[in-house]
Amino acid sequence: MSERPAPDGQSRFLLFGAGAVGSLLGARLAATGSEVTLVGRPPHVDTVARDGLRTMVAGKVSSQSVRAARQTLAEAGGPFDYVFLTVKGYDTLDAVQQLAAALGPGTILGSFQNGVGNEETIASAIPDQALLAGSLTLPVSLDEPGLVHQHSRRGGVALAPVSPEVNVAPLVRKLDVAGLKGRRYTDFRSMKWSKLLLNMLGNAQSAILDLPPSHVFADSELFGYERAAFMEAVAVMEKMRLPIVVLPGFPVPTLSRVMKLPRLLAQMILEPRIGGARGSKMPSLWWDLSRGKGRTEAAYLNGAVVDAGRLQGVPTPVNSVLWALLEKVTKTPAEWERYRRQPDRLKQLLRTAVRL
Repeated sequence: MSERPAPDGQSRFLLFGAGAVGSLLGARLAATGSEVTLVGRPPHVDTVARDGLRTMVAGKVSSQSVRAARQTLAEAGGPFDYVFLTVKGYDTLDAVQQLAAALGPGTILGSFQNGVGNEETIASAIPDQALLAGSLTLPVSLDEPGLVHQHSRRGGVALAPVSPEVNVAPLVRKLDVAGLKGRRYTDFRSMKWSKLLLNMLGNAQSAILDLPPSHVFADSELFGYERAAFMEAVAVMEKMRLPIVVLPGFPVPTLSRVMKLPRLLAQMILEPRIGGARGSKMPSLWWDLSRGKGRTEAAYLNGAVVDAGRLQGVPTPVNSVLWALLEKVTKTPAEWERYRRQPDRLKQLLRTAVRL
């Protein structure tokens, strides 16, 4: 099958579900002269429509003009050359249904979502749609409506075709021009599973305990469970014959090799680099819990490891406990209160799953 040619000139981009990730991508692309439309939630998009989209890097704030719509595509216009999907995994199917009107014959849809399984869900729902997988490895947050904070210059954007006809090279070049280090991959599953390894670090335990990742990495036993969950995911990847790949700014294969060292040595190496670097910044699963959404992306992280492990015959006891507990505390806030800032209670539960 021949590759679909990339759109020429200044491409039109739609960022659907534009929170921190979508807004940063949109701001950088707008700076190159591309026409960018954000579809997200008020008050963020209202502020962007009125004042522009501001980004802060190393204390410096800049502003870009983008078009903004509310929660529907009615005001977004079209057609679009690229549509980037940045919603949570549990909103994927609903988003795909809403996007039907914006996906023209020449549109390339990109899934910029955490975890694994989203691309397969999209491909199953719209099998003829040109699709690519993307991962942002820059740490970002939406500190206030209209302001995206990029916390580090380390990182970039990983891109891989899902549909064989999609050529991601032009988009990599465009992102490079936009100041985002782009990197092309041939196997989207290897890329997304490698990103999952990063997404898992300091996430589930930190969310359950309502404690920052630095606390988890500083505690020898909690770090042991963090390491065990990570290595379960690595074992699943090995069984699926998915190589761990280097992501922009993050040598994930090196991280995997360090995790295979004796536990205390691995902690000594990683605690100042990962726990210290993240400091008090809370992870994505904690934000879902703290906002009382009643659902999290755990099914696309720890849950995905458990599901794949079951299919591949790979035991995943720590991820199984963490996923089950996350589902429980998400649906029953009183259960979260039992574990918040109670590391000994979580340790006792995890000891039933694995002996460190």
